Amino acid sequence: MNVIKLILFICILNLNCFGQADSALIKKASAKNLKNLGKNALQQNDPEAAIGFFEAYLKKNPNDGKIHFLLGKSFLEIRDYERAQKSFLNAYNLTKDKDEEEALYYHAQMQKSNGNYDSAKTNFQKFKKEYKGSEKLLKKQAQKEIAFCDSVQKIVLVENKFIITHLDTTINKVNTEAAPIAINDNTLLFTSLRTDKKEFVVEDDTTRSVVRKLYTANKQNNEWKFNGEYATNLNMPNFNTGNACFSADRKRLYFTRCKLNLKGEMICAIYLTEKNGETWTEPTKLPKNINNPKYTSTMPAVTTDTKKGGDIIYFVSNRKEGKGGLDIWYTIFDKKNNVYKDPKNAGNKINTSQNEITPFFDNETRVLFFSSDGLGGLGGYDIYRAIGDGKKFTGTENIGQPLNTGADDIYYTISTNREEGFLVSNRKGGNSLKNSTCCDDIYTYKHTQYIKLLLTGNVSDLSTNGEIVTEALVQVYIKDKKTGEKYLVKTITTDKLGKYETSVEAGEDYFLIVKKENYLGNSGEVSTKTISTSQTLNKNLTITKSLKEPIHIPNIQYEFDKSTILESSKIAIDTTVFSLMEANPEIIVEIQSHTDSKGSDAYNLKLSQSRAESVVNYLVSKGITANRLKAKGFGESKPIAPNDKHDGSDNPEGRAQNRRTDFIIIGKLDFEVINAGKNSDD
Repeated sequence: MNVIKLILFICILNLNCFGQADSALIKKASAKNLKNLGKNALQQNDPEAAIGFFEAYLKKNPNDGKIHFLLGKSFLEIRDYERAQKSFLNAYNLTKDKDEEEALYYHAQMQKSNGNYDSAKTNFQKFKKEYKGSEKLLKKQAQKEIAFCDSVQKIVLVENKFIITHLDTTINKVNTEAAPIAINDNTLLFTSLRTDKKEFVVEDDTTRSVVRKLYTANKQNNEWKFNGEYATNLNMPNFNTGNACFSADRKRLYFTRCKLNLKGEMICAIYLTEKNGETWTEPTKLPKNINNPKYTSTMPAVTTDTKKGGDIIYFVSNRKEGKGGLDIWYTIFDKKNNVYKDPKNAGNKINTSQNEITPFFDNETRVLFFSSDGLGGLGGYDIYRAIGDGKKFTGTENIGQPLNTGADDIYYTISTNREEGFLVSNRKGGNSLKNSTCCDDIYTYKHTQYIKLLLTGNVSDLSTNGEIVTEALVQVYIKDKKTGEKYLVKTITTDKLGKYETSVEAGEDYFLIVKKENYLGNSGEVSTKTISTSQTLNKNLTITKSLKEPIHIPNIQYEFDKSTILESSKIAIDTTVFSLMEANPEIIVEIQSHTDSKGSDAYNLKLSQSRAESVVNYLVSKGITANRLKAKGFGESKPIAPNDKHDGSDNPEGRAQNRRTDFIIIGKLDFEVINAGKNSDD
């Protein structure tokens, strides 16, 4: 499906209905005319009419493989996967020039959408071996599809515990519904063409007043019911309005308005409206660097820039600098200068040579959810997740069944209660016009075993024997499972009792940093990976006033007469100097090593220097930059206890105290130095 058709069909810009072939015309037309009428209808983006003409033609000429292929393409346009599969197989069997025939590829694609993965793999392999045609990308994609069919076996074996419910006919009408987003636990905002009739309209008929609008539904007795039009100043005559999303603080709403341009292309633009009491302000169109009139900009999703606090808007566009088809892009709102920065592509971890659509960003986990038809999966569009920000994302992960099916599964969102959410799909079981998988409906999903976790704790001052610290900032990071990279999720301020409290998700590793002005910050870790029941977790944190005296690292031990750190000692380093340096990226630390008086002065000085360097090297291996560390060996020159007793005999206890490793803060980096070398999307 080409990009323009895809925008018309998938991106909820069209009315999702087409004209029917005139029955009287079919009866009178010759076979040649039926063939030409069908081709013309398909070129005019009217597959329903094309199907009528082609089927009538094939009754007279059943062995025309090329028309069977075009009939299959027509069925594919209306997402009738079963009839498309049969038509493509007929086309393949009736075509003599197998090496030029693309029908086998599409037949395999339809087998995949219909859940026949083993057969699909066999036919993709057969196509790759036979095909000698000019569509080189098709052969390359077939190779990917072979691997995708193998990966499907892993996806279907994963048991995901969800209840999927089709919303009732007060919400899901016979045409397409889309873009569901929770306003709160009991209110749903979505996009729809409201009609109870199975009417057929032409999508470029601008004289019609039937357009998509924003509507709401309410949960009543645990069931969702249609409520009415949402914020009438947002819906505009002669424009398809939809794809609404809220900023993290719910004070801004981004959405799209779409209309045919003079070339007959459907172009969407992103608009912004802001909360004004109980109403929304008159929408404003985002600037031209976002809404380039040559391309469509649609399906916004919003999160917060954790560095500077402005909105980051992810959106879908077919602009020419993309990876192919529709890509996901993003722009950052610069609060300081009140401008939207030029859009950037979300990168190869997200975008493929095919199409990526319907992004949703989960602020609680820093995960981008989106749908793609270029990453394999169960068939059609599958929903994927990737953790990260901007263009720095980890590898994508298919979220599996039953959220994904062989049909198109798009518009995945998470509700405010986090136990539930919504998605849009043309899977079997929805309302339909002409076939069981033609049209997109809204579904709700619910975790059957959702784990509610609350993380709480106190922040105290280590330098004042545990005095509570109010208005301290607790930063919550989530650690990527594969790379260990940390992503800031949220920041909480301690209350008047020095307490913080926030929700966390099961199955994650969290990293915490606590800081306050004129204090040295500190860090800690919390894992929820092994937790299987809802509960409250406690993690107390400490900070302290800036330190001027050396701090002892307890329980540091080395191999006898060597500088090698024992494994058991690394925990002590991790929980003291490493923790402090992670929480305070500006400080410069000197590692100081001391020995007792056994051995010569020169030998002890050399040994202590080597031991200090070992600690520095370990900290560098943990990610602390070398310019923040200095190693200093003092040998036996700075004892803190007598090495000998008064009578001159050996003092083992005193010597043990002198064999120590300390650290002291000796300076701070400039802000520019701290940020040098970091990848930034600014």
